[in-house]
Amino acid sequence: MQGLDDMTKRGAILKGLVSYSTPLDFNMQAAGWISVVTEWLIERLPETGLTAEWAALPLVELGLPLDNPTALKRNFAEKAIDDRLRWLGGLPTKAALRSLVVPQQVNKQSLEAGRREVKLSVTSRAVVDPARIEALQDLSSPEFDLTKLVRLCEELNLAFATESYLAMAMLTRAIVDHVPPIFGKQSFAEVASNYGGATLKREFTNLHTTSRNIADLHLHSQIRRKEVLPTITQVDASNSLDVLLAEIIVILSGHPQLPTQSR
Repeated sequence: MQGLDDMTKRGAILKGLVSYSTPLDFNMQAAGWISVVTEWLIERLPETGLTAEWAALPLVELGLPLDNPTALKRNFAEKAIDDRLRWLGGLPTKAALRSLVVPQQVNKQSLEAGRREVKLSVTSRAVVDPARIEALQDLSSPEFDLTKLVRLCEELNLAFATESYLAMAMLTRAIVDHVPPIFGKQSFAEVASNYGGATLKREFTNLHTTSRNIADLHLHSQIRRKEVLPTITQVDASNSLDVLLAEIIVILSGHPQLPTQSR
């Protein structure tokens, strides 16, 4: 990795100063090293989260400028440098792993195998609680077939597990657009405005506005010179979605929430 040896060498030189340097001189050089590596990471490995990892490592300093550092303080500073040097030593592996998110890994493995097949082997938490999906599967309604709703929830979990965040945004919107008839409404805007008390209105409004706007952003935006892919933070509507699914279960179990009731 171009430049890594230089970044490591700077840290090794700084480590040699720990035993005798004054706090003022040492702290300035330590801050300079950390800053140079930060700029190098931003340039070489943007949008990988590695710059943030580097910034979160232990602080390298010897105390206030006029302090007389104890041997223990100098040992702590040396250990902090060692921690950062070890982190730099593992950087090539970290960078290689970050460069391929799960969809890319799956496609790369399929290509290398020379077969037109996709092999998935992932484990993750469920963004839609499996208990909710099971409860929906157990419901029997003469008016509504929940088969598609269940599948949308299952595919949302699969999208999360494979880091398919664009798909997550679109599936969340699909769920929101699919369920209004269960609430006796034509659109989810009507559901958000007219159903339940303050808590339900807040959560449903979040689904109607934030998650819909994010889905629209990725569904309808045209290609441009520079793109930034969404992160899980942007597309995760799991809390509000869980409230929605719970209320659907309540309604179809025969205990609907009265529109005027406050929660």
